[in-house]
Amino acid sequence: MVRLLLIIIALSINSNAFSQYKYAAGVRFHGQAGVSVKNNKGSKTSLEGMLHGFGNGAKGTLLFEIHQKAFGTGKWRFYYGAGGHLGVASKYKKYDYQETITQPGLDGILGLEHTFTELPINISVDWKPEFNFFYGPGLNLYNVGFSARLAIL
Repeated sequence: MVRLLLIIIALSINSNAFSQYKYAAGVRFHGQAGVSVKNNKGSKTSLEGMLHGFGNGAKGTLLFEIHQKAFGTGKWRFYYGAGGHLGVASKYKKYDYQETITQPGLDGILGLEHTFTELPINISVDWKPEFNFFYGPGLNLYNVGFSARLAIL
């Protein structure tokens, strides 16, 4: 633990150390907390995986994102992209009969992120509309989230 802290402090001395990260992992809030992991594939593309609660189960999302500089600096980036999700949970009916709920769907994402140069922190705010094929089918436009992640070189 002490070794990790010393490495983070040493890297933070270089002011540009975290402006472009390879991986970032943390939490995403959108009414409830979930997990967000991001892998930059280059200066303009990334993959983001999310895991949130879904009833008494879980919903996983995978997104392909394209990044562009915002406000004339590499610390701020706009991003947009698309992907899909799959939610699985169990639903109880009368007389203790249990049914499994599966919710596949398509997702879009539009957001703005900032990576601090002094600390290994990446924050973002995004809008992630989703279209569900089953169990609550239709378009959900109300998924706005805030993420805070640890940036890893």
